[in-house]
Amino acid sequence: MHRRIAQVVTLAVAMLLSHQAVAQRAVLIGENDVVSRTDRDYTSGFRLSFVFDDFARDLLAAQLFGFFHPALLTFGAPAGPVRRQVEWIALAQSIYTPDRDTRGNYTPGVDRPFGGWLYTGFNAAQESGRRQLDSFELQVGVVGGRASLGEAVQSGFHSWLGQNGPAVNGYQLRDEPGLLVAWDRRWKFGTDFGGGFGADVIPSLGVTAGNVFTYGEAGALVRFGRALSTTWGPTLIRPGISGANFVSPDPAAPFWGFSLFGGVQARGVARNIFLDGSTFASSPKVTRAAFVYDLVGGAEVFNQAGFLASLTWIRRSREYTTQARSSSDYGSLTLAYRF
Repeated sequence: MHRRIAQVVTLAVAMLLSHQAVAQRAVLIGENDVVSRTDRDYTSGFRLSFVFDDFARDLLAAQLFGFFHPALLTFGAPAGPVRRQVEWIALAQSIYTPDRDTRGNYTPGVDRPFGGWLYTGFNAAQESGRRQLDSFELQVGVVGGRASLGEAVQSGFHSWLGQNGPAVNGYQLRDEPGLLVAWDRRWKFGTDFGGGFGADVIPSLGVTAGNVFTYGEAGALVRFGRALSTTWGPTLIRPGISGANFVSPDPAAPFWGFSLFGGVQARGVARNIFLDGSTFASSPKVTRAAFVYDLVGGAEVFNQAGFLASLTWIRRSREYTTQARSSSDYGSLTLAYRF
């Protein structure tokens, strides 16, 4: 396993440094709980990535996809055209906090610890017949308090707003390396109303494993809109609705499209380091809930040239037994642009 990861990293570095590999699309995801004005639990996240989907031109990207392809598990794929891509997660971060307290008074076992996840990685995806999307993702980085830059970003943000930052007082996860692998599948079942308008249902399944998160997920989205064959609904930062940031231009569809969507994702959680505490050292922790679900709703607009803008509202159920509220809310904004 370690040898294969080393091969992937070596090939990825060669691809990124080579003049032969040119990304075709950039994707930026920003998430924050400012919509709920709570500033606690999952408080912010961002993810910047670059997509390579022209394998005829980018031979190194094609080789990297070949390393990941056995893990895609595309069994049951329908007949029809196949589209493939590799996504480089250039830089991403997620920050989790207890209720912001400028005095630093936290109760062990009741208040969740401060923690951040700073990472990079790759996602390989294959769309089959415009009806099935499989993806495999590898994330590597550092999780904890200081090394993940979670404390620095949180304090700096509140200072920029002219507010006192939270007093961490050592109530945080210990720094450690992080590794995460994930497989996700989505299906698409649609109805055409004519004029490019239609509705579809997108069920999904997935498994994520590692010392950061370990869970199984199942969910479904319902969408109404125009040119729905072009996109697969929102892709959020894990553990939200996840998978590939996939845009599949459809020459038979209108140039501009949109969708209004709503859905749910349920997760059976075996590990969440931000609740269970550090893996290799003693740290604050709380009692994790074994079952969590997200309710989502939002809208997206896109075109066949690869532009996409998506706005999603997420309501997450209680993640640990001492959580002050029965749910937490945050918003997610995705912007994608094809070069």
